[in-house]
Amino acid sequence: MRKIVLIFISLAIFNLLFSLNVDSLFKSVELLDNKENVVSFYFTNDSESKINIHISSLSENSLFDVSYPSEISLFPFETKKVDFLVKGSKTSLGTHVLAFSVTAGDNLPVKPEVSKTTLPIIIKVVDINTSNMQISVNMYCDTPFLSSKDKLGTYFPLQLYNNSDLEVEVWGTFSLYKLNNEQLIFQKFLFKDQSINLLPHTNKEGNIFIEKYLAPEEYKIRAEVYYGYKDYFQEKYVYEKEFKISEDVNKERNVVNVNSDPNQIYIKIPKEMSPREYITNPIELFVDVVNNDFLDMSVFLDFESEGDEQNPYNRKTNDKYLSITPKELSITKYQRMETKLIADYRRSNLVELTGEYYTNLTLIGESNDGTTTIQSKINIPLTIDFGDNVYNSESKVYIEENNILSDFYNNITINFEIENTGNSSVNYDIYMRKWNSVTNNQVGNEIILKSNQLLLPEQTDELTEKLVTELGVDKILIEIVTSKGTDPNEIIKVDNYSLNIDR
Repeated sequence: MRKIVLIFISLAIFNLLFSLNVDSLFKSVELLDNKENVVSFYFTNDSESKINIHISSLSENSLFDVSYPSEISLFPFETKKVDFLVKGSKTSLGTHVLAFSVTAGDNLPVKPEVSKTTLPIIIKVVDINTSNMQISVNMYCDTPFLSSKDKLGTYFPLQLYNNSDLEVEVWGTFSLYKLNNEQLIFQKFLFKDQSINLLPHTNKEGNIFIEKYLAPEEYKIRAEVYYGYKDYFQEKYVYEKEFKISEDVNKERNVVNVNSDPNQIYIKIPKEMSPREYITNPIELFVDVVNNDFLDMSVFLDFESEGDEQNPYNRKTNDKYLSITPKELSITKYQRMETKLIADYRRSNLVELTGEYYTNLTLIGESNDGTTTIQSKINIPLTIDFGDNVYNSESKVYIEENNILSDFYNNITINFEIENTGNSSVNYDIYMRKWNSVTNNQVGNEIILKSNQLLLPEQTDELTEKLVTELGVDKILIEIVTSKGTDPNEIIKVDNYSLNIDR
């Protein structure tokens, strides 16, 4: 069903009429216990001439009796409501899609060769018998595996199956126990307001992730899955599976699972003017080093001011004003230990220090079983803020290429350049909208190209986005929102761009 909906919606986008508007191309209607219901569309003639509209069914339909006017006329700038009366039957229970063709012609004030234009409208019908719900949802969990890249931890691959004719929402709990003593190791909740939507006769794959590496022994998972449709019904499905983590996992991996809490550090240095100069006091805070492994490990801590390849530090801290105690730790499995970080700038020239400076607190975890040594290194970004912050960015956006693919599509290449011209970090978000300037309407959904992207002072991000635009789209509207790096909710500036697309 999803493929059908996407096909017709994409058809509608490139078949947009320049004189006819409809309030929505996709609507839903519910039939309860074989009762009929009405779904209404509003058609508007935006031209100065009368137009005729013809409506016909695009999909084979033997389950529903649908009544609707096959033809209507719209005078200039007139809006009419068109009702579709949908009646179900005992055999139509479930979720279905009905598609209709809307053709405007004859009096359209456009060139003769395009005097007839067609767009589809979609009605999703949810037919429910509240006294006899035949719903079936089940689940399968594949063998868990340890991740040694990016996020370190254990993944449980899951599959959810909806074997019924009705669209359902799924939520519930996932629990992990030791098999020998039923000790709870981990529990994850998927609340109803975060439910997963499953279309009829479809499945979804995903992962449950825990940060720990599981020790080689036997475990049991238990999932309590609730599923339903709105408030009409709710059922429960319980899934249990026993599995074993083998000794081989320790031989195959090449990293230890070490982490920190917090995973980034921000220190504000208070400056106070004395009769002769700025003065300040040392700032202390505590950082937890977390052993998420079933191996004991040694951890070594130090500062590293270079940043990384993607984010080199142009404003580096002078690490002689920073200290970490202790710098070496021995942490047993699944334990955490506390270290103290001190930023002491009493002997620095505080007059010259404004805005933010950066370094990394580097953690190296190491475990040795007598024959082999495995190691991991993580960097905790550390920001030192001296105040007098300047938050600013400059941006450039332009179309680099505009290739006509067919009569209906263009392939657009858009270049972006965003530079942080202040002395403190900023975040930026990029939003794009396809636009029809004749109807003054957005085409399709808003595109979020970048979200909460961090940009350090003196850094520049350059990116390229390829975008396919449909017939009727003659502009790309772009909004770049810049906010404080320490508070993404505090907006500094908004840059707007309107890029014309030529055919």
